[in-house]
Amino acid sequence: MSSLITLNLIGTAGEYFVCAELCRLGYLALLTPKNNPLFDVVATTADGNTSVSIQVKTRSIRNKQGWKLGAHFSVGRSPENLFVVLVNLKDSGLPDFHVYDYATLVERVESVYRSYIDKPRRDGQPRKEVGFRWFDEVSFTEADRGRINNWRPILAALGAA
Repeated sequence: MSSLITLNLIGTAGEYFVCAELCRLGYLALLTPKNNPLFDVVATTADGNTSVSIQVKTRSIRNKQGWKLGAHFSVGRSPENLFVVLVNLKDSGLPDFHVYDYATLVERVESVYRSYIDKPRRDGQPRKEVGFRWFDEVSFTEADRGRINNWRPILAALGAA
């Protein structure tokens, strides 16, 4: 199987896991058409009065480096009610879900990237700007660890108590 197909299947698996978990919690969750540039899932209350958009980033079982994100995660654009769920697939059982509102994840990713870029290479030369960002558990703060399987930000936006 080609690596592109494999990557697409990994991404799709993460999106379905997010939808399943939100449905289990009592909300309607639907996949958007492929290649939507801003979000992958729309979640809504049963009456349809409140909805949120969710971007899903999925990390494969073999990926030990973390989530690879586009450079746009360092841009402060933050649409209202947009969330990002980082999905960490496992060999068996349910994945871990790391739930962020978009603005918070942008801030965290930018902070981690700035720390990386400001630290000179081993030879003393400055690091060059790259077109992507990595985010993984090595960089997690206590607040990041508190987001694991914590759907409260999305549920609060959907009006849950």
